[in-house]
Amino acid sequence: MKFLVIDDSFADRELVVRRLRKEFDDAEFVEVGNPRDLDEAMERGGFDIVLTDYQLNWTNGLQIFQRIKEQHPDVPVVMFTGTGSEEIAVEGLRAGLSNYVLKKHLDRLPHAVRESLEKARLRRQYEDAIQQLRISEERYREIFEQGLTGVFAMTPQGKIITCNPAFASIFGFATCEEAMQVNFSTLCPQSEQYTAFIGLLEREKRLEAYEAEMRRCDGQPIYVVENVVGAFDAAGKLLEITGYVFDNTERKQLQQAQRLESVGLLVSGIAHDFNNMLGGILGYTSRGLARVTPNHPLYENFHHIQEIATRAAKMTQQLLAFSRRQVLEPSDVNLNTVVKNLLDFIGKLLADHIEIEFVPDPTLKTVRVDYAQIEQVLMNLCVNARDAMPDGGKLTIRTRNISPEETYRLDHGKIEVRPWVLLSVKDTGIGMDEQVQARIFEPFFTTKEVGKGTGLGLSMVHGIVGQHNGFISVESKSGEGTTFNIYLPTVDDAPVVPSLLPTREISVVQGGDETILVVEDDPDLCYLMKEILSDYGYTVISASDGVEGLQLFEEYADSLSLVVSDLMTPKMRGKELYDRIRAMNEKTRFLFVSGYQANQISQNFVLDKDFSFLPKPFDLDELAGKVREMLTY
Repeated sequence: MKFLVIDDSFADRELVVRRLRKEFDDAEFVEVGNPRDLDEAMERGGFDIVLTDYQLNWTNGLQIFQRIKEQHPDVPVVMFTGTGSEEIAVEGLRAGLSNYVLKKHLDRLPHAVRESLEKARLRRQYEDAIQQLRISEERYREIFEQGLTGVFAMTPQGKIITCNPAFASIFGFATCEEAMQVNFSTLCPQSEQYTAFIGLLEREKRLEAYEAEMRRCDGQPIYVVENVVGAFDAAGKLLEITGYVFDNTERKQLQQAQRLESVGLLVSGIAHDFNNMLGGILGYTSRGLARVTPNHPLYENFHHIQEIATRAAKMTQQLLAFSRRQVLEPSDVNLNTVVKNLLDFIGKLLADHIEIEFVPDPTLKTVRVDYAQIEQVLMNLCVNARDAMPDGGKLTIRTRNISPEETYRLDHGKIEVRPWVLLSVKDTGIGMDEQVQARIFEPFFTTKEVGKGTGLGLSMVHGIVGQHNGFISVESKSGEGTTFNIYLPTVDDAPVVPSLLPTREISVVQGGDETILVVEDDPDLCYLMKEILSDYGYTVISASDGVEGLQLFEEYADSLSLVVSDLMTPKMRGKELYDRIRAMNEKTRFLFVSGYQANQISQNFVLDKDFSFLPKPFDLDELAGKVREMLTY
């Protein structure tokens, strides 16, 4: 410990030092008796306490005290003097003097020093604590203001007492003040949900990782995770609620997408075997119908089997559309053409009391789509609209171009800034609430009565649109109708002049005498394909896997005119077989057939131009027609 003792009397300084040394034997004493020594001591500093006489021959103790406070504000100062004055003592203590001792009472000096040192220690400790508290408060204030997690406090009645900007942002408010004007209960989809939440908190006292579906201020659904704590009085009454809320919407959407992808993979796997079986059923039924007359007792049975199998085949196609496992045969199309060609048929689907209006954009740009699949999308949406208007109404189909600038205003997630074509289907029906809209594209979800819907229609639409690199949105309110908006990327900037599709003439399938290699692992279907093609005059050789197929091609390469192969053949997949055979003879024609529809043709299941595809299950005469088409082009 280091003392600075200031007194112009050498004898008085020695008296003070001797008295203090008895109590502080290890202390260092610096004695000052003139201004020059004081300046040097003040410059060196490092002392823990200052003792100064009041009456000095060049100044007074209060001036010394003020100088020390300016240069060393944390050092305590004790004044001692031989001429006591209450006014001087009061003035000094008011200014911050640590203590005041008369020289005639020097026995009190050690106590005054200890007391002053303790006061200084406590003051420094207090100031340090205040500083740490200030730093902590600033840190937590920054976390509160800048954090991504919403923080809030509210009453049990739902009045928001305070919240941070993250809380306001999560629920779509521009400011905290705006959020605090809203009752928390109104952010719940139903009032019963808030009541249940309060009841659970009253029982559990605190809730951790509490998941809930809530609403933004604009009504959009969000999913949140909350940690909340209740403050209770002595009687156990809930007084206040504080908590943290995290926006879990993206994670929920990812989980939903992963679930749907899992369902899609499961569906596509089932479809492989199911379509093979349906192919066999339809094939044998077709052969049976060809061998009996309409008056035969078994004719009706064969006919019903064929109808049921055909419905089952359509169901698998819906499942595949939902899972985006269909193989597409795209062409450049004007959507006005698609709509115009279907208008008459749509009119027959709708009830007499439903008005239909088509508003085409005459400058509509081209899209590259599978014509049949887009027809299916439009038909499904129109049927959906019809069912939503049991008492009649109006159906409006509209097309128009969407400019790149307009994509900025579309609130459908991250949309590529580029030209799009919009196809919208609007009805004036019963509409949908937010809960239904949130699930409308889920597979097997339906609002129709039991037995009046599979729940696959809109999920199929969603799958087909997504497979075409487009997206679909829905706008609806209960009692105000529904609009489905489909956005498809344009092929180029040039508009396409609408034209009707060429009419296909129905003709009898012609046979031939060419040699065909059939590669099919399902023995029943392989037998049927060989039989029907043989009936049409072809020479057919068959293989049960890709390796055997390649060997047979090498053996019969000079005589083979066409290869008909399943995509998912064992040992060697159909696409690899295609690549190997085309490497040997690039002119070899190829027809793929498959019930699996897997990612074996191209990344997006889009058919390339140098081979063709026939989805299972197919009619055997359809197979013969496709074969003839392949052999004659």
